Amino acid sequence: MMLKGLRKKASLLSLSSQSSQHSLGSNNDDKLYGPILKQVHDFEVALKAMDFLLDDRSSEGTDLLKKKLQENKTSESDQPVGIFHLALGVMEFIEATLGFEPEVMAKAHQTLSGAESASVENAKYNVRYNLVTSYIYPPGTEFQVTHAESTLLNALLMLLQENNGVVESAKALYKLRKAYHTLDAVYKRIKDSEPIFNRNLSRLRKQSSKVFQNNSSVSSVDLPGLVDEKTSTLPPDFKLMKDLEAVFQMRKSRVEGTNLDESADLTTSVTDPHYADSYGGASILTESSTERNDTYLHVSTIDEFIHSGVQLCFGILQVVLSLIPPTIGKVLAIVGFKGERDVGLRLLWRNAITCRNIHGDLALLCLLVFYDGPVQFVDQGFQLPEHTNANVSVIIDIGARTSISDSELDKILMNPDFYTPQLLDKARTIFPHNALWVLQQGRVLASHGQLKKAIEQMQGFTDDPNNKIQMQQAESLLVFDRGTFYCFDHEFDLAARDFLSLIDMSSWCKSAYLLMCGSSYAAKYRMIKMGLVEYDTEEEKAEKLKHYAQLAKKYIKLAPTYIPGHGANATGRKGGIGGGNKQLPFDKFVLRKYKQLEEREKQYPDVAFVDLMGTSIIHELMYFWNAYNRMGTKELLMAIKLLGYSGDEGTPYSEAGYAVIPETEDEAMIRYFLQSLCLRSLGEISTGLSVLDSHVISKFVVSDSPFKFNRLNYSPYLCPTVLYEKTMFVWLLKTSKPEFDVQDVANESKSWLKKASTISDTGDYELSNRTNMRIKAASEKLDQLAQTKR
Repeated sequence: MMLKGLRKKASLLSLSSQSSQHSLGSNNDDKLYGPILKQVHDFEVALKAMDFLLDDRSSEGTDLLKKKLQENKTSESDQPVGIFHLALGVMEFIEATLGFEPEVMAKAHQTLSGAESASVENAKYNVRYNLVTSYIYPPGTEFQVTHAESTLLNALLMLLQENNGVVESAKALYKLRKAYHTLDAVYKRIKDSEPIFNRNLSRLRKQSSKVFQNNSSVSSVDLPGLVDEKTSTLPPDFKLMKDLEAVFQMRKSRVEGTNLDESADLTTSVTDPHYADSYGGASILTESSTERNDTYLHVSTIDEFIHSGVQLCFGILQVVLSLIPPTIGKVLAIVGFKGERDVGLRLLWRNAITCRNIHGDLALLCLLVFYDGPVQFVDQGFQLPEHTNANVSVIIDIGARTSISDSELDKILMNPDFYTPQLLDKARTIFPHNALWVLQQGRVLASHGQLKKAIEQMQGFTDDPNNKIQMQQAESLLVFDRGTFYCFDHEFDLAARDFLSLIDMSSWCKSAYLLMCGSSYAAKYRMIKMGLVEYDTEEEKAEKLKHYAQLAKKYIKLAPTYIPGHGANATGRKGGIGGGNKQLPFDKFVLRKYKQLEEREKQYPDVAFVDLMGTSIIHELMYFWNAYNRMGTKELLMAIKLLGYSGDEGTPYSEAGYAVIPETEDEAMIRYFLQSLCLRSLGEISTGLSVLDSHVISKFVVSDSPFKFNRLNYSPYLCPTVLYEKTMFVWLLKTSKPEFDVQDVANESKSWLKKASTISDTGDYELSNRTNMRIKAASEKLDQLAQTKR
């Protein structure tokens, strides 16, 4: 009766609730076995196709889906195949959001719109024919999930499109709201049904051990009510057994991570017996195996899809909404949006740990981007000492888990760095060909202080002639990140090589690539002048200095010509996302830097271009990719030294005698800011804070209480960013004391964070979104820590 009531409450895309009369475990009509198994088979085919993408074999996945869509068109069946449309949309969405090429984004938008319509049609069909595919949910629920998933991805895609007008943005937010409420409703049903799900799972395991102890390659979980409850036997239907076996083997190979092995291809072994008399190509696999304990072998493909799909999509929504800057977030909250980051992260972790399908792997990618991605959404420095120094011996092994408890998730969320590598190693084993996983592994290694190992692994992958990278978007991301890692390691020649190669490889911010290339050569020039690179003769040294000075000038001057609307060559070259006409935040950064250099050219007409630079531009750019949290001791000391190149003689942390032009106060503030971060990472927290207070904050903060400041026009991003970093200094300094009150320290840190937010909210500035997200993330983390009892 409890489940019956639950079913009656469920609504399916405003469709008829006639299916609520179908009680749990009731036998499907024999004639419906075929359509149900065909749908389960279609879902497994779609999951396999998406796995091909995760292994950088997207053409194979796309071909498989198109082949199945064509077969469905030419068959006598009127059964729709909405899952194939979603699978194509997911694949195109991933490719679109990796590279932001406008053509790919437009194609993905069209496919996902088609997937929305196809989901509605498939839901109607399942309700009309009462296809019971789940032990828990009414017919059509799976297509409620596919509809929500396609709607969510489509909305995100629309929001990421450049040149969005008011109407387009409103449409995207409407879709996002629609997906949010659908997922919220289904998620609550999943939570309510957990006891029922667990009871069913226990019963099915026992049932499997009785019925299939002599034939472990068959399971009845995909046909609810098929097994006779009294006798625990299957009906004597040989054809039915063959299809059950084929579906089970597809799921088994997917769960085990062997489904992309062509020698075990089972995707053509099931046809629809309701519309055909033969089972063309089906064959009984007589291979015997020991009974498995994997949870998802005892869960129907449809129930697995519903659970993992909702957890992924609702988790992404919660995290994304929680990252939206406060000013926008308040508006969204009024119309029904509310992002709870902890809820979202828990859903993503649970999915990534327990699910061996596209949803689990996308959850892992989301977590990797959140914790170890190029944009630091939350600084892991906000930790209590006992958690930072956690005993490695108590780390939970999550590499092969099919369930995870709430208490275990508490431990994982406290120290995520111990757990992302476990899941990433598993993904690399299943998908050895995709540069995307190599990229993620490099990021994790770098974030764990293994910078040289990260570079070696990433360079080795692209150097291996056996590795043919199909997904250009993944390759360009790998090359860009590797370029930044070379910068962190002060290997500037190799860094410049990578950044320059991206001009032809990627359509993202080409001006930024060229500025990073040119400023890398400028940093190499400074290393040579400082004697950090040795040459046999003075003549050779002079020749190299001239060479790098020319390269720095060439590429820095070329950078602005790729910015939309700028310079004589503006009409001949395109910049912005996908080569569009909209300037990106880094385009504005490039223009500001270049304008400052032009002004110095007029001021010092006899000085070489390379000597007109103040604080090392590449070291400033490195900050935005978390360089100073990635460097080791040797690299940090080198960074302090190279940053000191532009300092005036007698000033702290300067390297006297190298700079050709005087250091301005504005340039000094940038230098001291970056040097203070290096000192902090070296463990010299008090010294670093003193440098930050004396040489940066005191220059623009007029009054602490009440808080008053002067805006910095020379480097607008610096004001809120510096105060954000001050928060981290205060936290680390105070929590290093033997006795401290967590709430007091959290509140003091938040007082500086509030000042950062105040400055950030007073007007737009380049790179504001990055800073706003970090401020919001830190604020939520400190709120959480303030409630911690020690």
